[in-house]
Amino acid sequence: MEKHSVAADIKSILHEQIDLIDNIYKLQKAMYQGVLDRDWQESERNLSFLNEASIKFSDLDKRLYGLLQADEDKPQEFNFYMHTKQFTSSDKKKIDSLYEKLKEKVFYSKIENDVFSNYVSHAQALVKGVVDIISEERNGKCYTAAGKRVNTEITSLVLNEVL
Repeated sequence: MEKHSVAADIKSILHEQIDLIDNIYKLQKAMYQGVLDRDWQESERNLSFLNEASIKFSDLDKRLYGLLQADEDKPQEFNFYMHTKQFTSSDKKKIDSLYEKLKEKVFYSKIENDVFSNYVSHAQALVKGVVDIISEERNGKCYTAAGKRVNTEITSLVLNEVL
């Protein structure tokens, strides 16, 4: 395949990935907001779209690695800039610029993902603490709504209050 054609394909893939990561970032923010608003259906829908976008991004990555003739199983050994040296200086400059833009957007997406993960972890710890306190106050005894004693292991809890 001609180097100029390969460079054009690489630029096209990088543009697609940049557009896709922008969409992923928006979906991450929408999913986070859905969780904050307790809109579980919207959060599930956004999660489904995120999974689809993630698969598409991975497929584009595989195509990119293939065009650069890189070993995608060894990403720690991959140097993008070494692989773009084969192109003309104008193509290399444009490809490297697109790659930098993509890396920056992926970085922001990772930050958003970390923020969301930390929020979920904190919420889980809070709920676990509440359940532990409730369990201790009952001296390990749990009862049904009818007053019948049941297994002391609390596997679920229904609250009629918003935390």
